[in-house]
Amino acid sequence: MSTTEIWSDERIAAGRRAWRFSLAGTMISSLGTGLTLPFLFVYLHGVRHISLPLAGTIVAVGAVAAFALAPVSGSLSDRLGLGRLIVVGMTLMGLSGVLLAAPVGSGGFAVVVSFVAVALESGGSAMTWPTMNGLVAAQLPPDKRPHAFALRFGILNAGIGIGGLVSGLFVSVAHPATFELIYLLDAASTFAFAAIVVVFLRTSPGFGPVAVDAGAQEHAQTRTHGGYRAVLRDRAFVAFLAVNFLLFLFGYAQLNGPFGAYATLVVGAGPRAVGFAFAANTAAIVVTQLLVSRLTHRWRRSRMLLVAGGIFTLAWAITLFADLPGLGTVGASVALVVSLGVFGLGETMYAPVEGGLPNELAPDELRGRYNAASFTMSSVAGLIGPQLAGVLLGSATPITWAIVATVGMGVTSLGALALGRLLPESIDRPALAADSV
Repeated sequence: MSTTEIWSDERIAAGRRAWRFSLAGTMISSLGTGLTLPFLFVYLHGVRHISLPLAGTIVAVGAVAAFALAPVSGSLSDRLGLGRLIVVGMTLMGLSGVLLAAPVGSGGFAVVVSFVAVALESGGSAMTWPTMNGLVAAQLPPDKRPHAFALRFGILNAGIGIGGLVSGLFVSVAHPATFELIYLLDAASTFAFAAIVVVFLRTSPGFGPVAVDAGAQEHAQTRTHGGYRAVLRDRAFVAFLAVNFLLFLFGYAQLNGPFGAYATLVVGAGPRAVGFAFAANTAAIVVTQLLVSRLTHRWRRSRMLLVAGGIFTLAWAITLFADLPGLGTVGASVALVVSLGVFGLGETMYAPVEGGLPNELAPDELRGRYNAASFTMSSVAGLIGPQLAGVLLGSATPITWAIVATVGMGVTSLGALALGRLLPESIDRPALAADSV
C-alpha cells in the first residue's frame, strides 16, 4: 500500500503548478481527440477505401498492441519517470496523427500506413493514459486527488464532446482533405501537450524517477525488483482489479460498438438517436461531474463503486426497456437517450475511483506498474466485451445482450462490498477533498 509521505510546502506548491499545466494540456489534447474519435472506421473505409473487415482487423491489431505494451510501459515509467514516458507516448500518438493525415490514397500502401499509424496510436495510448493517472497522483497530496481526478475526467469529456461537435459539422468523405485536416489538428494538439510536459513539468514531482532517502533505498529497490510479482501480492489491489475488470466488461466495453448495434439493429432506432444518446452521455458528465465530486467527498471509495455499478445497472435496464413491444420509435429513442445519460451519471462516480484507487494503494516506486496493471485489465475487458456482445446480438434472441449486461453489471457491483472489506480504512475513506485544486 502507499507509503506515508511528507508533503512540504515547496512540494505542494510545485505540484499544484504542475497540475494546472497538466489540466491545460488535457483540455488541448482532448479537443484534438474529439475531432477524430468518431471517424476512424469512416476514414479508413470511405477515404482510404479499406474494406470494413480489414479496417476492423487494423483496429483490433491496435488493441492487441496496447495490451502488449501496457505492462512494459509500467516498468519503464517506474524506471525512467512518469513524465518522461508520457512525452514518449504522446510523441508516438502525434506521429500516428501525421501518418493518418498523409494523402496516401488507397491500395496496399495505404493499408500498411494505416496499420502502422493505428499501432503507434495504440502503443502511445498504452504509455500515456495509465501514466497520466500516476503523474496526477505524484503532483498532489492524497486528500486533493479525488477532486483532481474528477475534474480531469470532466475536462477530458468536455474537450472530446466539443471536438466531436466541431468535426461533425464539416468533415465529409467527399472531401478527403477535411479528414486530413482533423488528423493534423489532433497530432498538433498531442504534440502541444508533450511540449507542455517537457517545458513546464520537467522539474515537477513525477517527471523523473522517484527519489528515495538512503534509509528507504534498500526496501524500495527490493519492491521495484520484485516487479509485477510485488504488485500482485497486494490483495486489496488484486481485488480491485477483479471488480474493475467486471465493471469494465459489462460497462464501457458494451458502450461504443455494442450499444449502437443494439439500438439500430434490435430496437430499430436510427443513427440520429444513437448520436443524441452519446451527446446526452457527455452532457451528463460535463454538467454533473464536479457536483457529484463535492457531494460524495465523504463517501467510501468502495461505496462509490457500488453506487456507480448500481447506476450502470439502471442504465442497461432502461436500454432493455427500449425494446418493449408497443413503445414505438420515438419512445424507444427517448429510452436510449435517457439510458446513456444515466450511464454518464454513473461514470462521474466511477472514473475518480478507477483512476485514483490504484495510486492510493501503490508505493511511489511501483506507481507506474500499478496503473499499467489497471489499464491492462481494462484492455482485456475491452477485447472480450465486444466479442461477447457479438455472440449475444447475433443469436436468435438478441435481446439477451441487454439482459446479460443488466444482470452482469448488477451482480458485479456487489463485488464492491467485498472490496471494501479488504481496503485499509484510510484508503477506503479518504480525507476530505479540498474545495479547489
